[in-house]
Amino acid sequence: MSSLHESGSKASLQDGSKHDQSHEQLAPDDGSWQKKVHVFAQWLLKWINAHDATSWTAGNASGYKTGHEAGKQLGHLEGRKQGHDEGRQQGHDEGREVGLREGFDSGHEAGFEEGKLVLDLNPGARSTDIAPGVDINLFESFDFPISPELEQRIRDDIRAKLPDYQQPTEPQWQMILSRHPSTYIVAGAGSGKSTTMVLRLLVLRHYLNVPEDLITVVTFTRDSRFDFISKVIKVFKLWEIPMDEKRGKTFVRTFHSRILDFFAWSPSLQGSKAFEFLSKDATAEDEEPENVLDVRLNVRQLDLMNRCYQNLFESSEKFRNLIIELVKYSTYIGEPLNPEDPEHAKRIAVIKKCSRRDRETCEAAEALWHKAGHWPMPGVTTDLVPIKLKGETFYANGYAEDLQALVVLGVDRSEPDTVTVENGKTKLSLAMNMRRLFFRLFYSQRVLYFTNYEEAMCSLETLRGQVSEVPKFGYQVDGDIRPAPIMPAFHSAASFLENLGLDVAEAIKGMSFTKRDMDRKFFEALGLFWPAFEDFLADQSPKIFTFNKMFAMYSEHAEENLSKLPESVLKSQMVTLVDEFQDCGANTISWLRGVLTELRLRRVEYRSSQGSIYPSLMAVGDDWQSIYGWRGSSPKFFQQFESYFPSPSSLRILMQQNFRSQQMVIDAAESIVKHTRSIGDKHGLAGHPDMIGLNIPVQLWRRDDQRLVDLVNEHYEAGEEVMVLSRSRSTLDEVSKKLSRTLQRARWEKNADHIRLMTYHGSKGLEADAVFLVGDCEQLSSSDWRNQAYALAGLVMNGEARAYDVAQGEEVMRLAYVAITRAKVNCYWFLDPPKPASKGFPRASAKIDKDQAFFIDYRR
Repeated sequence: MSSLHESGSKASLQDGSKHDQSHEQLAPDDGSWQKKVHVFAQWLLKWINAHDATSWTAGNASGYKTGHEAGKQLGHLEGRKQGHDEGRQQGHDEGREVGLREGFDSGHEAGFEEGKLVLDLNPGARSTDIAPGVDINLFESFDFPISPELEQRIRDDIRAKLPDYQQPTEPQWQMILSRHPSTYIVAGAGSGKSTTMVLRLLVLRHYLNVPEDLITVVTFTRDSRFDFISKVIKVFKLWEIPMDEKRGKTFVRTFHSRILDFFAWSPSLQGSKAFEFLSKDATAEDEEPENVLDVRLNVRQLDLMNRCYQNLFESSEKFRNLIIELVKYSTYIGEPLNPEDPEHAKRIAVIKKCSRRDRETCEAAEALWHKAGHWPMPGVTTDLVPIKLKGETFYANGYAEDLQALVVLGVDRSEPDTVTVENGKTKLSLAMNMRRLFFRLFYSQRVLYFTNYEEAMCSLETLRGQVSEVPKFGYQVDGDIRPAPIMPAFHSAASFLENLGLDVAEAIKGMSFTKRDMDRKFFEALGLFWPAFEDFLADQSPKIFTFNKMFAMYSEHAEENLSKLPESVLKSQMVTLVDEFQDCGANTISWLRGVLTELRLRRVEYRSSQGSIYPSLMAVGDDWQSIYGWRGSSPKFFQQFESYFPSPSSLRILMQQNFRSQQMVIDAAESIVKHTRSIGDKHGLAGHPDMIGLNIPVQLWRRDDQRLVDLVNEHYEAGEEVMVLSRSRSTLDEVSKKLSRTLQRARWEKNADHIRLMTYHGSKGLEADAVFLVGDCEQLSSSDWRNQAYALAGLVMNGEARAYDVAQGEEVMRLAYVAITRAKVNCYWFLDPPKPASKGFPRASAKIDKDQAFFIDYRR
């Protein structure tokens, strides 16, 4: 039995590899099948009585014992083997864990020590973006080669050659000796910036040996250009450097004279003329206007515009229909007003008084039209037509039966604002404004209102469908103070958009107007006219371009045009110095950025005797004196100079000493302008020896022309220079008449320049011992389309919804600052009482702090 189990077990093990899984299940290798066979055999023998009972019992007992021993032995062997196998596996697993732990600790320690001695060849995550960055700087990384030894030599020479009162201050020295490729100087009123700029020019030309044909100094006005040249001549003479006006004009330029050089090199553009430079006489030499920011169209310029206007009116039905709609609108007395609006309450309260003088007012206007030869008009009755407005009697000058409209005559702009009614008590212009207001408030029928002698007849013909020639009419764009003839109105709006760096047609596409807003028609017509006008000018012989078109052709966006420029044209701006930088518009900024970019792309370099010099920019300005926003300039470009002119190294300098005014004049002016957004850390300090210690407050007076005349005479008698300033030319005309005897005396005594009358804008850059301000600096209107243009041009500074209106509110404060700081010693400010219907617009006088010692108020 024992051998059977063993042999069976062995057979099973030996044959296991020869049988599939089903065979292994029929003949299990654990010996159980042998036991079953033995039991079956025992049962069979017993059933057939084939064995002896006693023998069977004895054999059974003997076999049981033998089998038990054999099974025990076999079970021991199998159990030992199974226990060994399981113990071995468990020991292997536990030993492996211990080994891993010990091996990791040992390996980590060894690797850590080795890692201290070995550098990672690829530290950190390996980047998949391997493209190098783009250098956006407009300048090379360089320093002007002014060594310490050269600096000392410059300082010694200036100390020796200039008188004590002209010795530079420390901030001025920083400007003169700047080594940075980009420098901007915040130079307050009277800071001596022009003289300092001349000394910087001296360093470039004399000590660094930079040729004049590599230098461009940019000034803003024609007068300031020649004033700067005269200063250069005087200073250079002290260093025995040859210089005269002709030579100075080659490198002291205005932006507008400089851009002409960009057209002179091209065979197809040679001889091109600037529209703004065209003289009124075609046979005369073209000349640069004093200030292109304040250009008035002359006869020749208007003739070109009118010829294009005529062509387009005849050739374009769409344009013609738009113009006819504008003509109809322009002849109406105005949009109806709401009598319930509280804004009109104070004016309505005087309607009875206005009614009493209305016949006289109507007849006075009619007399002017008759004298000018424009009254009566065909098809219009000449008898005064009485009507009732809120129960009071007013008059129209006539009635056009075919148009079923009253005709009311206004005052033509050519008439002086001196005609009066009520025995001289009331200006005719004021009386006319009041009666027009009442018509708009209380009369709902059709009224034709004419305010221009030349345009009235043409407008009547257009209304009657009898267009014999292109309509000439006036239109008042939203935000303008008064109507302007249609061509100047087109020119003004287009120039504003282009000064902001916008294309006229594209900008108009980006605007939106309410359905009933007539400006929608105006700008649609302008969008058709302006591209046609540019084409018309380009077809002339020689070609004519507006300055804005010229700047746009070489702006930072015109890379291809810039790339074609000869290096000789570009190299003139290797070293560029710009004065009055705060008056730059987006168009000139874009052009300047384009030029500097192209210079850098070409790697232009000048090797001076002291070392290499690359293109650079020095900008001088004062954001407190930015006063041409209404023409499209913005102080933003100066306030954010480093973002518009990125540089590896940029230097900001504050020049705060004022060598013109006494301290109270400075403080009074700053108290007005400090409420605006501006460059921080500024405060002017009196620096002239004669002004230090003077403390004379700015005097505030109610408008009193006789007192003004007396004070002007007093200062003139004392031998002082006097300036009388106002925002309004009509106000200056009034004051001029009052000062006629004094002005005549000054001319007779050959001191005509001792008394000057000019606008606040015109006074910029000038000075006088005593300055008289007549009238407030007040924002006069709001402009929806200009607000939209500001947004399109990216001139919104703090996310404000009406950015242009906000900018204009700040500009009136800056205008007052400019006016006050013209004074050396005495400043008088004559103010009218605030108007009752001022619409809440900002005005400079509202910022006067009467509690401050630098103001003294005599208005009580």
